[in-house]
Amino acid sequence: MKTYGFAVSARFVWTVLAFVFLLAPIAVLIFASFDDASFFRFPPNSYSLRWYEAAIESREYRSALSVSLLVAVLAGFIAVLFGAMAAFALVRYKPAGGRIVEAILMTPLVLPLIVWAIALLQIYSKLGMSGTLPALVLAHAVITMPFSVRIMVSTFADLDPLLEQAAATLGASPGRVVRRITLPLAMPGLVSSAAFSVLISFNDVIVSSLIAGARWITFPVRLYAQLRSQGIDPITLAIGSAIVAFILVAALIGEFMFKWSRRL
Repeated sequence: MKTYGFAVSARFVWTVLAFVFLLAPIAVLIFASFDDASFFRFPPNSYSLRWYEAAIESREYRSALSVSLLVAVLAGFIAVLFGAMAAFALVRYKPAGGRIVEAILMTPLVLPLIVWAIALLQIYSKLGMSGTLPALVLAHAVITMPFSVRIMVSTFADLDPLLEQAAATLGASPGRVVRRITLPLAMPGLVSSAAFSVLISFNDVIVSSLIAGARWITFPVRLYAQLRSQGIDPITLAIGSAIVAFILVAALIGEFMFKWSRRL
């Protein structure tokens, strides 16, 4: 019993240390963003909202943020729409070669993003779409589609098909079955899929840096360019802290309300 108790205690300590190692940089980022100094330092000597106010007033950051939000919403909509339809067909109809189709849909998770970005860049060059908004949206839809498919496959697999069959037996049309039975039951999965797609699209740097033109610079690309050219900027720290806080809150809400961990 003593050996077992020691093993449990050691495992708990290692788990805590792992969490501290992973979360410590985030804590440093958040605390440093409230420092009143014009350069990065930790711990802060004085606290202020100066750099958050400067971030709100920055035209370049506001423009990049609006582009990222627009691209993330459009790409998320495309990924959820087609991902949900593909997942429904794979789960309900179980077509021949369904495993192969699902594996193909998951390939963006296997190959490095730089490979996808270069391939898409070549295709867009042939089609004359380089540097356009549709090209950037479609590129983000490609890299977010696997998450949508994976979540929706798990969601539809948990739904009882007898409910849909019962509604159809009682005279409901296929469209009415989808609207009144399938969509309401699948709504937690759809919300989770949309949230993941938007967050992944919003945080992408690799694909956006190659696909986006000078007119459609996304927020992460703008931050990356700032860090490479001028180093750590207090405004960058403030914006990064706000994004991290938003993602953490969204992740906690999604886990408690929709059980995201069970759908991946």
